[in-house]
Amino acid sequence: MQISNAKPSTLVLALLLFNITIASLLNTHVYYSLETYVYKQYENFLLQVKEKMHQAFSDVPHNQWQKQAIILGQTFDTECLLIDRMPENFSAENFKLLQLKQAQSGLIDINSAVIYYPLDEHYIAEIGPIAFTNWQTFLLDWFSWLCALIINLPIIYCYLTTIEKHKNNVSAMLQNLPFNVRNDKHSIYENIKELNRVMLKAQQENSERLILQRDLLHGVAHEFRSPMARIQFALEMLEETPENEHERLRHSMHTALEDLDKLVKELLYYAKLKDSEAIISLEKVNLHDTCIAAIAEVKHFYPEVTFNLTTNEAVYLEGNTKLLKRLLINLLRNAGRFASSHCEIALDDTNDSITIIVEDDGMGIPPGKSSRIFEPFTRLDASRSRDSGGCGLGLAIVLSIINKHHGTINLVEGKLSGACFKIVIPQNSAE
Repeated sequence: MQISNAKPSTLVLALLLFNITIASLLNTHVYYSLETYVYKQYENFLLQVKEKMHQAFSDVPHNQWQKQAIILGQTFDTECLLIDRMPENFSAENFKLLQLKQAQSGLIDINSAVIYYPLDEHYIAEIGPIAFTNWQTFLLDWFSWLCALIINLPIIYCYLTTIEKHKNNVSAMLQNLPFNVRNDKHSIYENIKELNRVMLKAQQENSERLILQRDLLHGVAHEFRSPMARIQFALEMLEETPENEHERLRHSMHTALEDLDKLVKELLYYAKLKDSEAIISLEKVNLHDTCIAAIAEVKHFYPEVTFNLTTNEAVYLEGNTKLLKRLLINLLRNAGRFASSHCEIALDDTNDSITIIVEDDGMGIPPGKSSRIFEPFTRLDASRSRDSGGCGLGLAIVLSIINKHHGTINLVEGKLSGACFKIVIPQNSAE
């Protein structure tokens, strides 16, 4: 089992069992021996102190006892007291031992670390508790913690090293992903959040693409039906009609084929625009000149409609010239198709955005239908013919071009009676 892949609870349990096992072995084979050795060292030290007491009080007059007691207490950093030789001043066992002859040279109470030295029949010198400190006692006191550190530090180091290695590998892989990440290793969690955001966005885009493909397939099947029916009808009629009618039938088939060709081109163009990964080239576009060029291409389709550009000043925008021209042509063709006699285009330049207004004096958008006009193959007027109604991708292409420029399009109330489209595109479309 790899350490980095184990669950935290499993690691804690394994580490706990390992520590208990090692601690038990060390306590049996090491701690006991060390404790015995330190205990003997302590006993020897107490014997040395008892010897010092014997040297200090032997052959010393009683009026010097207090002075010697103070010196001994300072020497061993404890208290040295002269106490009455009364049973209440000692434990029963110690008082009994002090009555023995061998106790005349001193009595050591190892449990309390106190030494008693009989001075005469009435007084006993008591010194303690006496501290015994050296590196061995320190090692004994901290034995368990030191063992825990020695055992666990290498394990923790290996674990952290493995985690850091995996972290570096993840960071290196993140650097190779097709989106911007920070170069510092400490931002790996921010990079993972960014990766999660990108994956969610990609999932959403894939879902939208599937919906788009489904809608396009339904739309293409519907749109192909009419030209194909015309071709089929013309082919069937060729065998039954006189020679002088063949030219008209061939012309009908050519027209139907041209309609199919236009539809395929529009579909490819629309699919390319809907590709979110496709990057458009940006340049400084003169929208005033682009509007004039778009009007020039559209006005001959609708000779009874007047197209008027109300803005005379040059308006510049950072965008794609071909796409913006296509946007204006599609909007003008849509306006000309439904206008009674007049269409207007207005440009407004602000500090941070460009506003384009396209409106007509036609019948407008039916109530409740404004949300559907940008969907592919949508025709709000079912009575209009295919020739005048286009293939139903014009406004869908407009919306895609605006999205490529990070802009917005909305239906607003205009000065004329028909539909009024308001487009807002930021000055810096690359943002």
